[in-house]
Amino acid sequence: MALAGVSSCRLVALAFLISAAGRVGKMNVVQKGIAIDWQLIIDDYLNDLKLKNLSHSTITWYTDIICRYFNFLEQSCLIKPVDGLGKKELKLYIAHLQKASRWQGSKHKKGNKGKLSPYTIQGHVRAIKAFWSWLYEEGHIEVNSLAKYPLPKVPKNLVKTLTVSQVKSLLGAVDKNTAKGAMYYCVLLLLLDTGMRVGELVGIRLANMNLLGGFIAVIGKGKKERVVPFHKVTRKELKRYINKYRADLCSQKSPYLFPRQDSDHITISSVQQYVRRLAAKVGFQNVKCHPHIFRHTFATMYIAKGGSDIALMEILGHSSLQTTQKYTHLQPQHLHQQHAKYSPMGDIFPGKH
Repeated sequence: MALAGVSSCRLVALAFLISAAGRVGKMNVVQKGIAIDWQLIIDDYLNDLKLKNLSHSTITWYTDIICRYFNFLEQSCLIKPVDGLGKKELKLYIAHLQKASRWQGSKHKKGNKGKLSPYTIQGHVRAIKAFWSWLYEEGHIEVNSLAKYPLPKVPKNLVKTLTVSQVKSLLGAVDKNTAKGAMYYCVLLLLLDTGMRVGELVGIRLANMNLLGGFIAVIGKGKKERVVPFHKVTRKELKRYINKYRADLCSQKSPYLFPRQDSDHITISSVQQYVRRLAAKVGFQNVKCHPHIFRHTFATMYIAKGGSDIALMEILGHSSLQTTQKYTHLQPQHLHQQHAKYSPMGDIFPGKH
């Protein structure tokens, strides 16, 4: 693939470059004598992502990383025909990311916020590999030079969770006798009781709920629907909230379980802010409290209490058991309990506990 009519280091490589508004610059590429418009290629890739029912934020994540990668190649004078790009350039990009600061070049974030995490760097490589796979599958390149490129390793940290006493402190700090308090109390209960993602929770419609049966039809990643059960305690609080307070939250009819005044649903950021403020109110220190920690807490406690990892996979909406099994590594206190219960010392020295 040869680039026509553009000097080497001044390539506006970014026909690959995609702005936040989704605009793509045009550049013709000649491959085997055939002119290819990169605008069409990028548009085709974006359409493929949309056809997979990926969320807007996921599509933006993929395209932003592709932009950053090719911008790096251009600025480093590494740009070349795409079928000439491979492991060497990606390795240099990883080294660049390892030295880069968070929010570097951002107009909205000022100051050095530390280095990029290994998880962020791995995410960049994953997105670039996915784009290369797509180029190969669509016939834009003859060989996928990144197919076997290994993902950078990341630390295997224990999943962060809340303790039972911390959960009780948070719930106890909510005023359930106001419309907003009753709503957010149910928000917290659902996050803890079902492990659903906050993005799934905010969009719950009343029509998708079965209070009597104790389950909700949730629209998850990839627009996949799954049925999520909830506990009778959660059902009782949901019923109280719906019957007594929900109508006070919006001036007109809304299809959503958790509506705003304009009848649309509450936002992810509103839940994030509420959880942060609640954690500050109860005086949490050294605890990074966010909605997703309730998902981790639910999953970890579910496994610790003897729940099936297969059932947990279905409840959480994971596509593979491997993703779910990060919760099967018990927390230290649960390991101690399991060890005390099943250690052979109990048989060797009976009665000595």
